[in-house]
Amino acid sequence: MTSQVFIQIETISVERIIANLMRVLSEHGLVAFLEAEVGPYLSRRAGERFANEGDDVVGTWAPLRPATQAIRAESPYAIGPDHPINRRSGELENWVVQGGWNAYPEGYMATLEYPGSLPTGDLLDKVKTAQSGDVATNTVARPVLGLNENDMLWFIAAMTANVEASMVL
Repeated sequence: MTSQVFIQIETISVERIIANLMRVLSEHGLVAFLEAEVGPYLSRRAGERFANEGDDVVGTWAPLRPATQAIRAESPYAIGPDHPINRRSGELENWVVQGGWNAYPEGYMATLEYPGSLPTGDLLDKVKTAQSGDVATNTVARPVLGLNENDMLWFIAAMTANVEASMVL
Protein backbone atom coordinates (compact mmCIF):
# COMPACT_ATOMS: atom_id res chain seq x y z
CA MET A 1 0.00 0.00 0.00
CA THR A 2 1.45 3.33 -1.00
CA SER A 3 0.75 6.56 0.74
CA GLN A 4 0.35 9.77 -1.09
CA VAL A 5 1.20 13.17 0.25
CA PHE A 6 -0.37 16.22 -1.26
CA ILE A 7 1.16 19.65 -0.76
CA GLN A 8 -0.91 22.62 -1.65
CA ILE A 9 0.83 25.96 -2.10
CA GLU A 10 -1.03 29.20 -2.31
CA THR A 11 0.91 30.88 -5.06
CA ILE A 12 -0.66 34.24 -4.30
CA SER A 13 0.85 34.17 -0.77
CA VAL A 14 4.28 33.15 -2.05
CA GLU A 15 4.17 35.82 -4.75
CA ARG A 16 3.19 38.44 -2.17
CA ILE A 17 6.11 37.48 0.10
CA ILE A 18 8.55 37.61 -2.82
CA ALA A 19 7.19 41.00 -3.91
CA ASN A 20 7.57 42.31 -0.34
CA LEU A 21 11.15 41.01 -0.15
CA MET A 22 11.98 42.62 -3.47
CA ARG A 23 10.55 45.93 -2.24
CA VAL A 24 12.44 45.84 1.07
CA LEU A 25 15.73 44.84 -0.55
CA SER A 26 15.48 47.24 -3.48
CA GLU A 27 17.65 50.34 -3.44
CA HIS A 28 14.58 52.43 -2.52
CA GLY A 29 13.61 50.00 0.25
CA LEU A 30 17.16 50.19 1.60
CA VAL A 31 17.06 53.99 1.47
CA ALA A 32 13.82 53.94 3.48
CA PHE A 33 15.44 51.62 6.05
CA LEU A 34 18.53 53.82 6.35
CA GLU A 35 16.39 56.97 6.70
CA ALA A 36 13.91 55.54 9.21
CA GLU A 37 16.17 53.27 11.29
CA VAL A 38 19.90 53.83 10.87
CA GLY A 39 19.99 57.64 10.77
CA PRO A 40 18.04 58.02 14.04
CA TYR A 41 20.17 55.29 15.65
CA LEU A 42 23.41 57.09 14.76
CA SER A 43 22.01 60.38 16.03
CA ARG A 44 20.99 58.75 19.32
CA ARG A 45 24.44 57.15 19.69
CA ALA A 46 26.13 60.48 19.02
CA GLY A 47 23.94 62.25 21.58
CA GLU A 48 24.81 59.64 24.20
CA ARG A 49 28.51 60.00 23.32
CA PHE A 50 28.37 63.73 24.08
CA ALA A 51 26.26 63.25 27.22
CA ASN A 52 28.66 60.62 28.59
CA GLU A 53 31.83 62.32 27.33
CA GLY A 54 32.83 59.28 25.28
CA ASP A 55 31.64 55.70 24.85
CA ASP A 56 32.61 52.17 23.83
CA VAL A 57 33.52 53.38 20.33
CA VAL A 58 35.82 56.33 21.04
CA GLY A 59 36.73 55.66 24.66
CA THR A 60 36.35 58.09 27.54
CA TRP A 61 37.34 61.60 26.51
CA ALA A 62 40.45 62.95 28.22
CA PRO A 63 39.81 65.62 30.85
CA LEU A 64 40.46 69.23 29.90
CA ARG A 65 43.85 70.71 30.69
CA PRO A 66 44.05 73.41 33.39
CA ALA A 67 44.81 76.05 30.73
CA THR A 68 41.62 75.14 28.86
CA GLN A 69 39.65 75.20 32.10
CA ALA A 70 40.94 78.71 32.83
CA ILE A 71 39.89 79.90 29.33
CA ARG A 72 36.46 78.36 29.78
CA ALA A 73 36.00 79.95 33.21
CA GLU A 74 36.23 83.35 31.47
CA SER A 75 34.10 82.26 28.49
CA PRO A 76 30.95 84.15 27.49
CA TYR A 77 29.28 80.76 26.97
CA ALA A 78 27.30 79.38 29.91
CA ILE A 79 29.55 76.39 30.55
CA GLY A 80 31.60 75.13 33.44
CA PRO A 81 35.39 75.14 33.35
CA ASP A 82 35.81 71.36 33.14
CA HIS A 83 32.49 69.99 31.81
CA PRO A 84 30.98 69.39 29.39
CA ILE A 85 33.95 68.25 27.32
CA ASN A 86 33.85 68.88 23.55
CA ARG A 87 31.30 71.63 23.96
CA ARG A 88 31.97 75.32 24.01
CA SER A 89 29.56 77.00 21.61
CA GLY A 90 27.57 73.82 20.86
CA GLU A 91 28.35 74.01 17.13
CA LEU A 92 30.25 70.70 17.00
CA GLU A 93 27.68 68.79 19.05
CA ASN A 94 24.79 70.23 17.05
CA TRP A 95 26.44 69.21 13.77
CA VAL A 96 27.09 65.65 14.96
CA VAL A 97 23.83 65.03 16.83
CA GLN A 98 21.29 67.28 15.09
CA GLY A 99 22.93 67.53 11.65
CA GLY A 100 20.69 64.91 10.07
CA TRP A 101 21.71 62.32 7.50
CA ASN A 102 21.37 61.66 3.81
CA ALA A 103 20.40 58.30 2.38
CA TYR A 104 20.28 57.79 -1.36
CA PRO A 105 20.18 54.95 -3.88
CA GLU A 106 23.44 54.00 -5.51
CA GLY A 107 23.21 51.32 -8.17
CA TYR A 108 21.48 48.32 -6.60
CA MET A 109 22.46 49.49 -3.11
CA ALA A 110 21.96 52.47 -0.86
CA THR A 111 24.37 54.80 0.91
CA LEU A 112 23.98 56.76 4.12
CA GLU A 113 26.02 59.88 4.85
CA TYR A 114 26.18 60.84 8.50
CA PRO A 115 26.17 63.66 9.52
CA GLY A 116 24.16 64.98 6.63
CA SER A 117 26.50 67.78 5.58
CA LEU A 118 30.24 68.30 5.32
CA PRO A 119 31.75 70.64 7.89
CA THR A 120 33.36 73.85 6.66
CA GLY A 121 35.38 76.70 8.14
CA ASP A 122 35.76 76.72 11.92
CA LEU A 123 33.51 73.67 12.24
CA LEU A 124 35.84 71.66 10.01
CA ASP A 125 38.75 72.64 12.25
CA LYS A 126 36.77 71.57 15.33
CA VAL A 127 35.94 68.19 13.78
CA LYS A 128 39.57 67.56 12.79
CA THR A 129 40.79 68.51 16.27
CA ALA A 130 38.16 66.36 18.01
CA GLN A 131 38.86 63.33 15.81
CA SER A 132 42.68 63.52 15.67
CA GLY A 133 43.88 66.07 18.19
CA ASP A 134 46.16 68.99 17.33
CA VAL A 135 49.91 68.84 17.86
CA ALA A 136 50.30 72.62 17.47
CA THR A 137 47.98 73.37 20.41
CA ASN A 138 48.84 70.19 22.33
CA THR A 139 45.20 69.10 22.17
CA VAL A 140 44.49 65.38 22.52
CA ALA A 141 41.93 63.63 20.35
CA ARG A 142 38.43 63.37 21.75
CA PRO A 143 36.64 61.71 18.81
CA VAL A 144 32.98 62.48 18.23
CA LEU A 145 32.38 60.19 15.22
CA GLY A 146 32.87 56.45 15.05
CA LEU A 147 31.30 53.01 14.82
CA ASN A 148 32.27 49.63 16.19
CA GLU A 149 31.18 45.99 16.14
CA ASN A 150 28.24 46.70 18.47
CA ASP A 151 26.88 49.11 15.89
CA MET A 152 27.34 46.50 13.17
CA LEU A 153 25.48 43.91 15.27
CA TRP A 154 22.66 46.41 15.82
CA PHE A 155 22.50 47.08 12.08
CA ILE A 156 22.39 43.36 11.22
CA ALA A 157 19.64 42.72 13.79
CA ALA A 158 17.60 45.72 12.59
CA MET A 159 17.94 44.71 8.94
CA THR A 160 17.01 41.12 9.79
CA ALA A 161 13.89 42.32 11.61
CA ASN A 162 13.02 44.51 8.63
CA VAL A 163 13.33 41.56 6.21
CA GLU A 164 11.39 39.22 8.52
CA ALA A 165 8.59 41.76 8.86
CA SER A 166 8.28 41.89 5.08
CA MET A 167 7.66 38.14 4.97
CA VAL A 168 4.51 38.29 7.09
CA LEU A 169 1.32 38.05 5.10
